Formats: sequence, structure tokens, C-alpha cells
Amino acid sequence: MIFPRWFLAVFGCATFSAHLHGAEVVELEGAKYHVFRVEKADWPKLQLAWLSADGKPLLDFNGLKRDLAAKGRKIVFATNAGIYERGPKPCGLTICDSKELVPLNLQPGEGNFYLKPNGVFYLDDQTGPGVMEAAEFARSGLKPRLATQSGPLMLRNGVIHAAFNVNSPNKRLRNGVGVRKSDGQILFVMSDRDDSVKGRVTFHQFSRLFLHLGCQDALFLDGDISTMLVNPKPDAKFISNTFAAMFFVAE
Repeated sequence: MIFPRWFLAVFGCATFSAHLHGAEVVELEGAKYHVFRVEKADWPKLQLAWLSADGKPLLDFNGLKRDLAAKGRKIVFATNAGIYERGPKPCGLTICDSKELVPLNLQPGEGNFYLKPNGVFYLDDQTGPGVMEAAEFARSGLKPRLATQSGPLMLRNGVIHAAFNVNSPNKRLRNGVGVRKSDGQILFVMSDRDDSVKGRVTFHQFSRLFLHLGCQDALFLDGDISTMLVNPKPDAKFISNTFAAMFFVAE
């Protein structure tokens, strides 16, 4: 995200990993991750939301929970979908329920979102999910049910982003999404929030994790604010946060 990262880094979410009931834990190269998988049969259950019924940003998991409760539904899985700007408004392409709410952003700029190539994660229930370079997506003619644009694009066709340094000292909390090549399984991954050592990883390290999980294409979603919920208890209280779009599965 772009605004207001400093506030969330200081006052952000200290206890969310307590709500990761059922998330798969993967450890690789001294790092610890939480993985939520969406199988092909469950593609239609994956949703992306930014705005409530009244057109206002949901803001965080509390807003998402209230919006779903009004429809008699509850969160099974949720995670922040990508980098945003003041509003909160997604910095780039956002498609929810086949409606384009924010157009593709191919402009130059500073920060992770604009580290080219950036990319788009998309899902069409018939043709499947994918991660694609943003300009490539613009030429594709695809009209998916949901899509989010973020950056940088960590993996494309099994190749790690050229700007990533294998010896980088920049280790941060990170989350991302990838698609397993063998069967189209969608993998949402977040490094461990509560472990200040194993949960802080470099971009190159994070990319290698997706390769280890069988993904040839993967997209970075965000850093320090990154949060994931899996099967939170009905009475769970979520610390107030600020997101733009959020991926979720509900029942």
C-alpha cells in the first residue's frame, strides 16, 4: 500500500496469526509461511471485495465481516488483495463480480506497485486462474470474474523478477498469490506475522517459496500490513486496520 503504511507498521495487527485455524504451515530455508489453497472445485467460492452495497470502502476485516453477516454469511478465509492509495483505493486493476471498479494502471511511479514488471492475478471460473504481466494482460482480451493488480510480479513462467537480489538484506513480512502449474490450484501465502525472524523474508526468498510449491507465476500483494484469516471463531475481534480490496471465501 501507499497510505498510511507508517501508522499500520506501528499500530497494526499483532495477533492475527491466532486466527489461522486450518492454514497449512510451510517452512523453507529458515522461513515460516502460512498457506491457504483454493482447489479447482472451489474457484467459484473465491471472491474479491472492495466496496460495500452503499459504495463505500469496506476498509478492513471488520467491515467485511459486517457486510457478510448482513447476508447471513461468515468468513472462512480472507486476506488483503494488494497495494492501494489514499481512499483507500486500489492502485490498479480491480474487478469484482465481473465489474471493473478500477482500470489497469500502466503508469510509471515509485514503490513496489510500480516496480516493473508488475502484474495481475485473475480468475475466470471457466478458463481458470492466472498471473500475468500487466501490459500482457491488457493485450489478452480476458474478461475475468475477479482480478487484482499489484507489484512486483515475482514469478513469470518460472523466472524470478530480475530486480530481486538473492543476497538482499531487506527482509519483511510479505503476502502473495500464485497459481500451481500442474492443476490451477490457487495459493495464498503469507510469511508468519508473529515470528520476527522466520516471518521476515526477502523478495527472492519469497519467490523461491512459490517455486517450491509448484507455481510458475506469482504476484506480490503487500508487505507490513499483510494479514490472513482462516476459519476465525464467530466471536473473533479483528484489530482495526486499513485495506482496499480483500480476497475472501465465505459460507
